Amino acid sequence: MATFDRILASYEQGIKKLADDLIAENNPPDEERSNLLMLTRMLQALVTTYQTHQLDRAAALQATKPVGPGAAIPRGSGILNVSLRRLVDDALMTPWYARFLNSSLGLKRTIIISGGPKAGKSTLLNALIDLLPRDHRIVAIDDADEGLPILKMRSFTVQLKAKRGTPARISTFRKAADMRPTWMVAGELVRRDAPPFLEYLTGSSTGGLTTVQSLDPETTLNEWLAMNKATAEHLRKLNPLVVHLELDEEDRPRVVRVIEVTTDRGNLVITPREQVDSEQVGVQGGQRSDLAKAEQQAAIAG
Repeated sequence: MATFDRILASYEQGIKKLADDLIAENNPPDEERSNLLMLTRMLQALVTTYQTHQLDRAAALQATKPVGPGAAIPRGSGILNVSLRRLVDDALMTPWYARFLNSSLGLKRTIIISGGPKAGKSTLLNALIDLLPRDHRIVAIDDADEGLPILKMRSFTVQLKAKRGTPARISTFRKAADMRPTWMVAGELVRRDAPPFLEYLTGSSTGGLTTVQSLDPETTLNEWLAMNKATAEHLRKLNPLVVHLELDEEDRPRVVRVIEVTTDRGNLVITPREQVDSEQVGVQGGQRSDLAKAEQQAAIAG
Protein backbone atom coordinates (compact mmCIF):
# COMPACT_ATOMS: atom_id res chain seq x y z
CA MET A 1 0.00 0.00 0.00
CA ALA A 2 1.33 3.45 -0.89
CA THR A 3 2.40 5.81 1.91
CA PHE A 4 -0.54 8.14 1.29
CA ASP A 5 -2.95 5.21 1.48
CA ARG A 6 -1.46 4.20 4.83
CA ILE A 7 -1.97 7.74 6.12
CA LEU A 8 -5.60 7.69 5.02
CA ALA A 9 -6.15 4.29 6.62
CA SER A 10 -4.60 5.50 9.89
CA TYR A 11 -6.71 8.66 9.81
CA GLU A 12 -9.89 6.65 9.29
CA GLN A 13 -8.99 4.35 12.19
CA GLY A 14 -8.23 7.39 14.34
CA ILE A 15 -11.73 8.76 13.78
CA LYS A 16 -13.23 5.48 14.97
CA LYS A 17 -10.93 5.38 18.02
CA LEU A 18 -11.88 8.94 18.94
CA ALA A 19 -15.58 8.02 18.85
CA ASP A 20 -14.96 4.91 20.97
CA ASP A 21 -13.00 6.95 23.51
CA LEU A 22 -15.75 9.58 23.73
CA ILE A 23 -18.38 6.91 24.31
CA ALA A 24 -16.28 5.19 26.97
CA GLU A 25 -15.53 8.48 28.75
CA ASN A 26 -19.00 10.03 28.68
CA ASN A 27 -21.29 6.96 28.60
CA PRO A 28 -23.95 8.82 26.56
CA PRO A 29 -27.56 7.62 26.29
CA ASP A 30 -28.49 5.32 23.42
CA GLU A 31 -29.78 8.07 21.12
CA GLU A 32 -26.64 10.20 21.49
CA ARG A 33 -24.47 7.11 21.03
CA SER A 34 -26.30 6.27 17.79
CA ASN A 35 -25.92 9.84 16.51
CA LEU A 36 -22.20 9.81 17.29
CA LEU A 37 -21.75 6.51 15.45
CA MET A 38 -23.61 7.92 12.45
CA LEU A 39 -21.38 11.02 12.46
CA THR A 40 -18.32 8.80 12.68
CA ARG A 41 -19.41 6.87 9.62
CA MET A 42 -19.97 10.12 7.71
CA LEU A 43 -16.47 11.36 8.57
CA GLN A 44 -14.99 8.03 7.56
CA ALA A 45 -16.87 8.31 4.27
CA LEU A 46 -15.12 11.61 3.56
CA VAL A 47 -11.81 9.83 3.96
CA THR A 48 -12.76 6.94 1.71
CA THR A 49 -13.69 9.29 -1.14
CA TYR A 50 -9.95 9.74 -1.62
CA GLN A 51 -9.63 6.01 -2.17
CA THR A 52 -12.19 5.65 -4.95
CA HIS A 53 -9.71 4.19 -7.39
CA GLN A 54 -8.60 1.52 -4.94
CA LEU A 55 -12.18 0.63 -4.05
CA ASP A 56 -13.22 0.36 -7.69
CA ARG A 57 -10.19 -1.78 -8.46
CA ALA A 58 -10.95 -4.09 -5.54
CA ALA A 59 -14.56 -4.40 -6.62
CA ALA A 60 -13.50 -5.16 -10.18
CA LEU A 61 -11.12 -7.89 -9.06
CA GLN A 62 -13.84 -9.35 -6.87
CA ALA A 63 -16.32 -9.25 -9.73
CA THR A 64 -14.14 -11.41 -11.95
CA LYS A 65 -14.70 -14.40 -9.65
CA PRO A 66 -17.53 -16.73 -10.76
CA VAL A 67 -20.55 -17.38 -8.56
CA GLY A 68 -20.72 -20.95 -7.32
CA PRO A 69 -19.23 -23.35 -4.81
CA GLY A 70 -15.98 -23.53 -6.72
CA ALA A 71 -15.49 -19.77 -6.76
CA ALA A 72 -12.47 -18.14 -5.18
CA ILE A 73 -13.99 -16.06 -2.39
CA PRO A 74 -12.46 -13.60 0.08
CA ARG A 75 -10.71 -15.29 2.97
CA GLY A 76 -12.99 -15.60 5.97
CA SER A 77 -16.16 -14.81 4.02
CA GLY A 78 -18.51 -16.73 1.74
CA ILE A 79 -20.08 -13.55 0.37
CA LEU A 80 -19.23 -12.45 -3.16
CA ASN A 81 -19.17 -8.69 -3.71
CA VAL A 82 -20.74 -8.68 -7.17
CA SER A 83 -23.52 -6.64 -8.76
CA LEU A 84 -27.04 -7.82 -9.52
CA ARG A 85 -26.23 -7.47 -13.21
CA ARG A 86 -23.36 -9.90 -12.75
CA LEU A 87 -25.64 -12.37 -10.96
CA VAL A 88 -27.99 -12.22 -13.94
CA ASP A 89 -25.06 -12.84 -16.29
CA ASP A 90 -24.10 -15.85 -14.18
CA ALA A 91 -27.70 -17.15 -14.40
CA LEU A 92 -28.45 -16.88 -10.69
CA MET A 93 -31.70 -15.22 -11.74
CA THR A 94 -33.47 -14.09 -14.89
CA PRO A 95 -33.38 -10.46 -16.05
CA TRP A 96 -37.09 -10.15 -15.28
CA TYR A 97 -36.66 -11.20 -11.66
CA ALA A 98 -33.77 -8.76 -11.29
CA ARG A 99 -35.77 -5.91 -12.78
CA PHE A 100 -38.74 -6.71 -10.54
CA LEU A 101 -36.56 -6.72 -7.41
CA ASN A 102 -34.93 -3.47 -8.49
CA SER A 103 -38.35 -1.85 -8.88
CA SER A 104 -39.40 -3.19 -5.47
CA LEU A 105 -36.38 -1.53 -3.88
CA GLY A 106 -37.55 1.74 -5.40
CA LEU A 107 -40.82 1.26 -3.49
CA LYS A 108 -38.85 0.57 -0.29
CA ARG A 109 -40.49 -2.81 -0.04
CA THR A 110 -39.29 -5.35 2.52
CA ILE A 111 -37.48 -8.27 0.88
CA ILE A 112 -36.67 -11.58 2.59
CA ILE A 113 -34.18 -13.89 0.88
CA SER A 114 -34.65 -17.56 1.76
CA GLY A 115 -32.76 -20.73 0.91
CA GLY A 116 -30.68 -23.54 2.30
CA PRO A 117 -27.06 -23.36 3.48
CA LYS A 118 -24.57 -21.92 0.95
CA ALA A 119 -27.38 -21.03 -1.45
CA GLY A 120 -26.11 -17.50 -2.15
CA LYS A 121 -28.51 -15.63 0.15
CA SER A 122 -26.00 -13.11 1.50
CA THR A 123 -24.42 -12.60 -1.92
CA LEU A 124 -27.83 -11.65 -3.32
CA LEU A 125 -28.54 -9.42 -0.30
CA ASN A 126 -25.20 -7.68 -0.89
CA ALA A 127 -26.09 -7.11 -4.56
CA LEU A 128 -29.48 -5.62 -3.69
CA ILE A 129 -27.89 -3.13 -1.29
CA ASP A 130 -25.55 -2.09 -4.12
CA LEU A 131 -28.63 -0.85 -6.03
CA LEU A 132 -29.83 1.47 -3.26
CA PRO A 133 -29.32 5.22 -3.79
CA ARG A 134 -26.09 6.43 -2.22
CA ASP A 135 -27.85 8.86 0.13
CA HIS A 136 -30.05 6.19 1.71
CA ARG A 137 -29.32 5.71 5.40
CA ILE A 138 -28.73 2.08 6.39
CA VAL A 139 -28.56 0.43 9.79
CA ALA A 140 -27.20 -3.11 9.55
CA ILE A 141 -27.52 -5.66 12.36
CA ASP A 142 -25.48 -8.86 12.42
CA ASP A 143 -23.39 -10.98 14.76
CA ALA A 144 -20.40 -11.18 12.42
CA ASP A 145 -17.42 -8.84 12.60
CA GLU A 146 -17.01 -8.47 8.84
CA GLY A 147 -20.60 -8.03 7.67
CA LEU A 148 -21.55 -7.44 4.05
CA PRO A 149 -18.66 -6.16 1.91
CA ILE A 150 -20.80 -3.60 0.06
CA LEU A 151 -21.52 -1.76 3.33
CA LYS A 152 -17.85 -0.81 3.62
CA MET A 153 -18.19 1.10 0.36
CA ARG A 154 -21.24 3.13 1.41
CA SER A 155 -21.68 6.34 3.38
CA PHE A 156 -24.51 6.89 5.87
CA THR A 157 -24.24 3.37 7.25
CA VAL A 158 -24.24 2.25 10.88
CA GLN A 159 -23.41 -1.37 11.71
CA LEU A 160 -24.63 -2.85 14.99
CA LYS A 161 -23.62 -6.21 16.39
CA ALA A 162 -25.96 -8.54 18.29
CA LYS A 163 -26.02 -12.31 18.57
CA ARG A 164 -28.83 -14.04 16.71
CA GLY A 165 -31.76 -15.38 18.69
CA THR A 166 -31.02 -13.36 21.83
CA PRO A 167 -32.95 -10.63 23.67
CA ALA A 168 -30.05 -8.31 22.83
CA ARG A 169 -30.78 -8.67 19.13
CA ILE A 170 -34.45 -7.86 19.61
CA SER A 171 -33.40 -4.76 21.55
CA THR A 172 -31.03 -3.86 18.72
CA PHE A 173 -33.89 -4.04 16.22
CA ARG A 174 -35.73 -1.49 18.34
CA LYS A 175 -32.68 0.78 18.55
CA ALA A 176 -32.21 0.54 14.81
CA ALA A 177 -35.84 1.48 14.16
CA ASP A 178 -35.55 4.44 16.56
CA MET A 179 -32.73 5.80 14.38
CA ARG A 180 -35.28 6.05 11.53
CA PRO A 181 -33.01 4.82 8.75
CA THR A 182 -34.13 4.38 5.17
CA TRP A 183 -33.31 0.67 5.42
CA MET A 184 -32.83 -1.83 8.21
CA VAL A 185 -30.61 -4.70 7.05
CA ALA A 186 -30.49 -7.79 9.25
CA GLY A 187 -28.13 -10.71 8.92
CA GLU A 188 -29.78 -14.11 8.81
CA LEU A 189 -32.92 -14.25 10.97
CA VAL A 190 -33.39 -17.22 13.24
CA ARG A 191 -36.91 -18.23 14.24
CA ARG A 192 -37.03 -16.07 17.37
CA ASP A 193 -35.80 -12.95 15.56
CA ALA A 194 -38.43 -12.78 12.83
CA PRO A 195 -41.57 -11.48 14.63
CA PRO A 196 -39.81 -8.53 16.33
CA PHE A 197 -37.94 -7.66 13.13
CA LEU A 198 -41.25 -7.40 11.28
CA GLU A 199 -42.84 -5.53 14.18
CA TYR A 200 -40.26 -2.75 14.24
CA LEU A 201 -40.43 -2.38 10.46
CA THR A 202 -44.21 -2.05 10.62
CA GLY A 203 -44.00 0.75 13.16
CA SER A 204 -41.83 2.93 10.91
CA SER A 205 -41.35 3.96 7.29
CA THR A 206 -38.16 1.92 7.11
CA GLY A 207 -37.63 -0.73 4.45
CA GLY A 208 -36.29 -4.13 5.48
CA LEU A 209 -33.76 -6.47 3.89
CA THR A 210 -32.81 -9.79 5.43
CA THR A 211 -32.15 -13.49 4.86
CA VAL A 212 -33.52 -16.64 6.44
CA GLN A 213 -32.28 -20.21 6.19
CA SER A 214 -35.26 -22.19 4.96
CA LEU A 215 -35.86 -24.95 2.44
CA ASP A 216 -39.58 -24.10 2.36
CA PRO A 217 -40.42 -20.41 2.89
CA GLU A 218 -44.16 -21.06 3.24
CA THR A 219 -43.53 -23.41 6.17
CA THR A 220 -41.20 -20.88 7.78
CA LEU A 221 -43.74 -18.07 7.42
CA ASN A 222 -46.44 -20.22 9.00
CA GLU A 223 -44.08 -20.93 11.91
CA TRP A 224 -43.69 -17.18 12.41
CA LEU A 225 -47.47 -16.79 12.46
CA ALA A 226 -47.78 -19.52 15.07
CA MET A 227 -45.21 -17.82 17.31
CA ASN A 228 -46.96 -14.46 17.56
CA LYS A 229 -50.51 -13.52 16.57
CA ALA A 230 -49.43 -9.95 15.81
CA THR A 231 -47.14 -11.24 13.05
CA ALA A 232 -50.16 -11.73 10.78
CA GLU A 233 -50.95 -8.01 10.92
CA HIS A 234 -47.30 -7.10 10.40
CA LEU A 235 -47.11 -9.26 7.28
CA ARG A 236 -50.36 -7.79 6.00
CA LYS A 237 -49.09 -4.23 6.38
CA LEU A 238 -45.61 -4.90 5.03
CA ASN A 239 -46.71 -7.19 2.17
CA PRO A 240 -43.08 -8.35 1.81
CA LEU A 241 -41.46 -10.27 -1.00
CA VAL A 242 -39.72 -13.58 -0.42
CA VAL A 243 -37.00 -14.51 -2.90
CA HIS A 244 -36.21 -18.22 -2.68
CA LEU A 245 -32.88 -19.69 -3.76
CA GLU A 246 -31.99 -23.31 -4.38
CA LEU A 247 -28.90 -25.12 -5.65
CA ASP A 248 -29.21 -26.72 -9.07
CA GLU A 249 -27.84 -30.14 -10.07
CA GLU A 250 -24.35 -28.65 -10.36
CA ASP A 251 -24.63 -26.98 -6.92
CA ARG A 252 -25.00 -23.51 -8.42
CA PRO A 253 -27.42 -21.11 -6.69
CA ARG A 254 -30.56 -20.13 -8.58
CA VAL A 255 -33.62 -18.00 -7.80
CA VAL A 256 -36.44 -20.48 -8.29
CA ARG A 257 -39.38 -18.30 -7.27
CA VAL A 258 -40.42 -14.93 -5.89
CA ILE A 259 -43.61 -14.67 -3.84
CA GLU A 260 -45.66 -11.85 -2.35
CA VAL A 261 -46.78 -12.40 1.22
CA THR A 262 -49.83 -11.12 3.04
CA THR A 263 -52.46 -12.51 5.40
CA ASP A 264 -56.23 -12.80 5.48
CA ARG A 265 -57.93 -13.28 8.86
CA GLY A 266 -54.65 -14.48 10.29
CA ASN A 267 -53.99 -17.00 7.52
CA LEU A 268 -51.02 -16.86 5.19
CA VAL A 269 -51.72 -15.77 1.60
CA ILE A 270 -49.00 -16.41 -0.99
CA THR A 271 -48.98 -14.93 -4.49
CA PRO A 272 -46.24 -16.08 -6.90
CA ARG A 273 -44.72 -13.39 -9.08
CA GLU A 274 -44.58 -14.81 -12.58
CA GLN A 275 -42.23 -13.62 -15.28
CA VAL A 276 -43.95 -11.68 -18.03
CA ASP A 277 -41.08 -10.36 -20.15
CA SER A 278 -37.32 -10.47 -20.59
CA GLU A 279 -36.31 -6.82 -20.18
CA GLN A 280 -32.74 -6.07 -19.20
CA VAL A 281 -31.79 -5.18 -15.66
CA GLY A 282 -30.13 -1.99 -14.49
CA VAL A 283 -30.49 0.50 -11.69
CA GLN A 284 -33.05 3.27 -11.46
CA GLY A 285 -32.77 5.70 -14.32
CA GLY A 286 -31.14 3.10 -16.54
CA GLN A 287 -27.69 3.61 -15.02
CA ARG A 288 -25.29 0.96 -13.79
CA SER A 289 -24.40 0.80 -10.11
CA ASP A 290 -20.83 1.61 -9.07
CA LEU A 291 -20.12 -2.08 -8.64
CA ALA A 292 -21.51 -2.91 -12.08
CA LYS A 293 -19.41 -0.13 -13.63
CA ALA A 294 -16.29 -1.58 -12.01
CA GLU A 295 -17.16 -5.01 -13.39
CA GLN A 296 -17.67 -3.55 -16.87
CA GLN A 297 -14.28 -1.80 -16.71
CA ALA A 298 -12.62 -5.02 -15.58
CA ALA A 299 -14.18 -6.91 -18.50
CA ILE A 300 -12.93 -4.29 -20.97
CA ALA A 301 -9.45 -4.30 -19.44
CA GLY A 302 -9.38 -8.09 -19.59
